[in-house]
Amino acid sequence: MKTLLAIGLELPEETLVKLHGFSSVGETYVRFMKYYPRSKEEETKTNNVWLKGHTDFGSITILYSQPVAALQILTKEGAWKWVKHVENALVINAGDALEFLSGGFYRATIHRVVQPPPDQQTYTCVGLFYFYTTDDNVKLAPLLESAVLQRLGSRAISRLDQLSIYFSHSWKRRC
Repeated sequence: MKTLLAIGLELPEETLVKLHGFSSVGETYVRFMKYYPRSKEEETKTNNVWLKGHTDFGSITILYSQPVAALQILTKEGAWKWVKHVENALVINAGDALEFLSGGFYRATIHRVVQPPPDQQTYTCVGLFYFYTTDDNVKLAPLLESAVLQRLGSRAISRLDQLSIYFSHSWKRRC
């Protein structure tokens, strides 16, 4: 996947691989979560939102597609949309680190977890997530050697202009 993302930016294939070393210090991790059905009182208190809209701080988050609908993404138009279940598929979200490194070419996915639709509200929602992060010493700045970013010029990084450049370990502590 890192190789394909690098190719998409017209970078050498190993560029992103080198920033995500298996033997380097970083915070890549796996999380298993169960969301249990909640009472009407709990749903009212939280306005049916189980996990508020957010982006993940790492590069990529990978999760198995779930038959119980609970995950939503925020569209460009500002509307929340259900992530459709596809049998035996993976859902892949871009995170903050990938957005920074790609100069905004790959956007971090704003997503949330909400109460399932009425026909699924009695089911337990199970999730297995792989949070893939850069090495701690990686500077979270656009990879300006990318031919794609060079062609796009300042348009690619305009959303990131006001952000300070962080090293990966500093950005994680901020989140």
